[in-house]
Formats: sequence, C-alpha cells, structure tokens
Amino acid sequence: MTEYNLAFVIERYFEFGGLQRDMRRIAATCAKAGHNVTVFTGDWQGPAENSLNVELVSFAGCSNHRKMKNIQRFVQSLRDSRRFDCIIGFNRVAALDVYFAGDPCLKARLRRAGKSWLGLLPRYRTYLALEQAVFGPSTTTDIMMISPPELENFTRFYNTPAQRIHLLPPGIEPALAANPFSNDERKSFRAHLGIAPDCLMLLTVGSGFRTKGVDRALAAIAALPEKLREKSRYVVVGNGKKKRFQRIAARAALAANVIFTGGRNDIARFYHAADLLIHPARTENTGTVILEAMTAGLPVLVTANCGYAHYVADARAGLLCPEPFEQQKLNGILRDMLADAPRLAEYRANALNYCRNADIYSMTEKAVELILSRAAKNRGSK
Repeated sequence: MTEYNLAFVIERYFEFGGLQRDMRRIAATCAKAGHNVTVFTGDWQGPAENSLNVELVSFAGCSNHRKMKNIQRFVQSLRDSRRFDCIIGFNRVAALDVYFAGDPCLKARLRRAGKSWLGLLPRYRTYLALEQAVFGPSTTTDIMMISPPELENFTRFYNTPAQRIHLLPPGIEPALAANPFSNDERKSFRAHLGIAPDCLMLLTVGSGFRTKGVDRALAAIAALPEKLREKSRYVVVGNGKKKRFQRIAARAALAANVIFTGGRNDIARFYHAADLLIHPARTENTGTVILEAMTAGLPVLVTANCGYAHYVADARAGLLCPEPFEQQKLNGILRDMLADAPRLAEYRANALNYCRNADIYSMTEKAVELILSRAAKNRGSK
C-alpha cells in the first residue's frame, strides 16, 4: 500500500463542534489506514487523538479576517515546502488541494439579505475573495460538499466546474441507533435530569445558542397553552453563552422548565430520552443533529433553511417551519405537535424506518476516498 503524507488545516479544534468532529473522524480514518497525518491548528481543546500528529500554529490576527489571511499564508507555506501529498482545509482559504465545505455560501447569503454592499468592507471583501479562491472556475481545489442547497448556491454564484464538486452523504455515527434505551433506562436518565415521566422533554443540541434558535424555541414554549407549557421541559445541550437565554427564560416564567447542560459526550442518551428535537436555527449548512435525532427515533421540528431539513420531510419524521421565519408559525407547529401524541409516535416510527434504509452514514469513507485519490494524483504529477 502506498503511504501518503497528509496535512489537515483547521483554525481551531474543540470537542463539541460539528465541523471539528468531522475533521477528526476523517483525519483519524486516514491515519488508521496507514497514512501519515498531521493536523495544523491554532488551538486544540479536547482529548488527544493518538493516531494524529497535532501541531499548534499561531494564526493570530487583530481581526477574524486577518486570521483567515494568516491561515492562507500558512497553507501556501505548506504547499511551497512540498512536504505533503495533499493539503485538506476546513476553513475557506486559497492553495488547498481539498476543501471541506462546512459553511454556507457568503455571496448568496449577502444577496439574499439585500446586503451585497457589505462586500465593499475589508472584512467581507476578504471573505468573498477567499470564497472565490476556492470555488472560482480557474482554481483546482476539490470541494467536498455536504449540503445540497449550498451546492446549488456555490455553482450558481461561482460557476464551479462540476468535476471539482463532490457531494458527500451525511456521516452519522451508526452507534447512535445501535443501542436504543429501554423504558427503564429512559425513565432513569430523565429522572437524573429532574424530568418526571409525564413531562414532555424538548431538546436542542448545538453550540452557538442564538444561531441554533434557542431564543425562538423559548418563545414557542412560552406561547404554549398552559397545560402543555407546565408539563414541558426544555433541555439545551452544548457550549454557549447561556446567561442571556436564562434571562429570556426567566422573563417568560420558564426558569424552572429549562435546563442547560453544557457540552456532553453522552448525547445519544439525550436523543433517546427526549420527546422532540426542536431546532429552529437561523442558519445551518447541514444540521447533523437532525439526523442523529432521527436515528434514535426522535421526532424533529426544524426550520426549513437547514441543509438536512429535507431528510425530515422525506422520512415524514416531523415538521418543517417554513422560511422566511415567523415566530407565530413556529409557535403553532410546536403546539400542534406536542398536543398530538399518536402523531409523535408515527413520526418516531417513520424516523427509525427511514434511517435503517438510507445512506446517511458513509461520509467519512467517501471523504477519505477522495483525499487519497487527490494525493495519488498530486504525487504522480511531482
């Protein structure tokens, strides 16, 4: 077997970030296949990965866009050194061999918001130039896409050649579905959280509480009819600045109904214990938690702008809150879902059936195939 030297570059690694978890799984799979993998990052927060060489690099800048320029200069230095057969990036910078597209199209987002003029400012001008450097028709970067709607955005705005774009299936951990809770385990874990058996457990998972729409969820819970509101418990799992949202909960007389757990490594237990995943995100390139919840048979209420929202509709595993977002619509959908126990049971069964048959698990393997193919091509051209 040919051994390749692979460089993975990411601004920072933290244990509970979705993009970071994808990077770690792909890099570790390459390493376990016998290749030499070095991860270059400005910060590593979390347990070490023994199969990887991790090198900390100072990407520091006086602003975020300056930091991106520093990352780009570093990537160019890796390319100039010719030490690596393939350079894989998880931030949008020039000179990459392979880019993992974890963020939505900025140009499309500004156009949609009617704020294209922001592209004249130094920050956005830099970001748009970096986006062009990855997706423009004259570059050679292979692009791993994970969101079909964003694929359409990038090809429309940048005319990216089709042969450079590789749409990956989701990469859900099969273990999430492999070990369902018994009723006793479910009751025990809910009791650990202080949630009674007759309560309704609503769940949001993700760091960046405003982006994930925690305030939207709190407003929808506050608007429930009294009996439903009193028996609802809202659990938020993830790292974020919770004080603002605790104040929102207190103003809505929901302080006793809301639990912030921080980041957790046992997320499957929450999926199996909950009655509904509510994910009213403002922006979401994919939404891995949506599919993770479905593999556990958890019904889902999600905003339609999420990249993986179509899986909920395809599986009939819950409901979508349409875009453009209106709080009243979310309020009504949540009320109707929680009031209809037989329908929730139907969503649960549909989710489990769909996830048994759909390819929502092979992202890592397909990504590794692409990386090794590009590494072989690069080595052959040296």
